[in-house]
Amino acid sequence: MTTIITRLYSDRSAAAAAEASLLSYGLDQGIIQIVTADSAGGAFAAMKAARVPAGSASTYLGAMTGDQALLIVEAPFNPVGTAKTAMKVLNKHPAMDVGVADEDFYLREYPSAQYSNSVMKDHPLMLSNPFRKLPHGHILGENLIIQSKTRTSALRGGGYMSKMFWPMKLLSAPKARTSAMQGGFLFSSLFGLPLLFKTWASREELPTIIR
Repeated sequence: MTTIITRLYSDRSAAAAAEASLLSYGLDQGIIQIVTADSAGGAFAAMKAARVPAGSASTYLGAMTGDQALLIVEAPFNPVGTAKTAMKVLNKHPAMDVGVADEDFYLREYPSAQYSNSVMKDHPLMLSNPFRKLPHGHILGENLIIQSKTRTSALRGGGYMSKMFWPMKLLSAPKARTSAMQGGFLFSSLFGLPLLFKTWASREELPTIIR
């Protein structure tokens, strides 16, 4: 769906000023054009190519007897509000009234039945508008394919969930073990005496206190 917005100005400089205002509001240069009586290929052909209604084009052509310039905006429905923004901006640039009733013509675009069983039509990208240049022609806005980022974590999302609610790390590096027993704690230390004694090879090697 596209809104064909047309405004006729007394000269090209006035049309250019209106165009500059549209661009300052973020409208795409590709949907705006200025048509004059000396446009290449003829003014009527240019208006027809821009899908201006035939009746409106004939009226504008009859009024373009001098330096008049026709500003045409092919405002798509996306981004949302493009047409309303264009109308609001152009209302600040008074145009000539030549009796055109549908200066803001809503053009409904229908799918082609002959391609109903095929996604591809001359190899365009699916969900794109053939009347707009990429990447601005997507129905859903900008480019539908987003480049993936390099993952820095084994966790999906690239971050630790613990950081959301706990300022400290939940996992710490293990310390070097100094004991064969799990935990590094000697149970014998509770008694104050060693539970393991040295094995002596002969009676002569035993300490005197044991003999």
